[in-house]
Amino acid sequence: MEVFVRGSRSSAQEWARAHSTPLSEIPPLNDNQKAEAQRGNISEEEFARIAYAEHLWQQKILQKILRFGRWLNGKVAERNPGVQIVRVQLDTLSGRIVIALSEGDETFDFEMDEDLVEKFLTTGSSESENSIFRLLDVYVPREQIAKAS
Repeated sequence: MEVFVRGSRSSAQEWARAHSTPLSEIPPLNDNQKAEAQRGNISEEEFARIAYAEHLWQQKILQKILRFGRWLNGKVAERNPGVQIVRVQLDTLSGRIVIALSEGDETFDFEMDEDLVEKFLTTGSSESENSIFRLLDVYVPREQIAKAS
């Protein structure tokens, strides 16, 4: 399963960590980043700390999305063993999580609201879990097993 994050953010936690990290431990800026800092009238050190805070957040969210994807893939497999998740992508600009699935030769995707997933992952909300399951009802119906009569 592939996991991607499009866009970036940082939280107060990553911001504080980036500002307390010695500059020697922060990755240096490339030429494009230096030019962007200059255009924005931001010191290179401050720009590097901002980029580092965004990197820290992205690493943290990738792990979170991967864990969610694995959990969701298990739920998908319970519904229909022939379907599996191939990609989970968080788009920070739209606030959506795009789930790409495959069934045989067919690939399809659907979206979930990022806030729905965040609420489920941070609170264990049964309401959020039920909303996720309702989406699965639409996109991954339970496999029907034919019964002999």
